[in-house]
Amino acid sequence: MHFAHIGAWARAKSPGLSSESPLEAGCLGRFQRPFSAQPGALSSRPSCWRLCQYERMHFRAGIRKMKPWERKVIRVINLFIYHLAKHWLLLVNLAVALYVFPAIGAPLLMWNHYERPARAIYFFYSFACHQLPERSFFIGPHLTYSLDEIRNFIGEQADSVIQRRRFIGNEEVGYKMAMCQRDIAIYLTILMAGIAFTFVRKRLEPLSFRSFLVLCIPIAVDGITQLMGLRESTPPGRVFSGALFGIALVWLTYPRLEMAFEEIRKAAATNLGRTLIRQDENDTFSTTSR
Repeated sequence: MHFAHIGAWARAKSPGLSSESPLEAGCLGRFQRPFSAQPGALSSRPSCWRLCQYERMHFRAGIRKMKPWERKVIRVINLFIYHLAKHWLLLVNLAVALYVFPAIGAPLLMWNHYERPARAIYFFYSFACHQLPERSFFIGPHLTYSLDEIRNFIGEQADSVIQRRRFIGNEEVGYKMAMCQRDIAIYLTILMAGIAFTFVRKRLEPLSFRSFLVLCIPIAVDGITQLMGLRESTPPGRVFSGALFGIALVWLTYPRLEMAFEEIRKAAATNLGRTLIRQDENDTFSTTSR
């Protein structure tokens, strides 16, 4: 029970009380004026003094529950949560950029004779992508090569999927990127769509799950038919289906993440305000008690 609540309760019980009750006029100090003696009013000073004493004990007990270092820890945690929820989109875009740009930069490192870090990048992305050269972009004389052209470059080794995966390229044909064409299209689109979402994050409605499934049909058809050997996908088809999937994924998830982080921001701001108010109350009580 706070001072204002006690004052409102006392005025409700006592119609003759002035708008400024003794509790509001300085409950922690001495009363400046007595209560009204009208019937039904709290006319005795001891009863009100007991209420005031109760409030003082409750106030002191609340302060003792939280030590100064605990308030600081809670404030730091709330600040961290608040800024994390406020800048989540920037962090996600940075994470996507840090994931996709090394895959694009690996052939540039090979061209500049930084072979060791480039091969480390190829090895890292080999766990996430098949890296087949006939389905990858090259930085060199040509952007893409067909399977027959790859066979002309490496001979009989082209019949082995493992050997084709190990083929990075050379100075004659260029060097392949560390991810396939479809993956490059997906992650670059996610990055660009995430940057574009910055300007519409307060207005864009989330994509429905049914619409998301519809937009996933091209990548599913293109990937499954290629995997089953029914047809050979083309670079434009891989790029189109991958880009469409990236847009659909951002449209589905980012608006929902924005709404969720908005609630987290509000909760963290509220908790942060309570911590600051509690600290001010503690400082005020310490000054008054002196």
